[in-house]
Amino acid sequence: MTHWRPSLTARIGARLLGLALLWSLRPEGAWLHRLVRASPSTTPAQFLLAVLCVLSASAGTALLLMGPGLWKPAPVARRWQHHGLPSGG
Repeated sequence: MTHWRPSLTARIGARLLGLALLWSLRPEGAWLHRLVRASPSTTPAQFLLAVLCVLSASAGTALLLMGPGLWKPAPVARRWQHHGLPSGG
């Protein structure tokens, strides 16, 4: 396994991107709140905006806490590694 170390720019950039995604939840949540109050039933726009809120919260938290460590290579057991196809005969 190769040695992997993210640069300072990658560490700071990933965490800033996480912060930006979390910060974007404020207007997304306010917009979703307005849509929900305006309609008694769930609309596709409400559903898609709710999905966007969940994705922003999940990705933002992961990037803020883990940073570029999310892309760090992980060891894989030998049985799950590709060994090539057996030769037919």
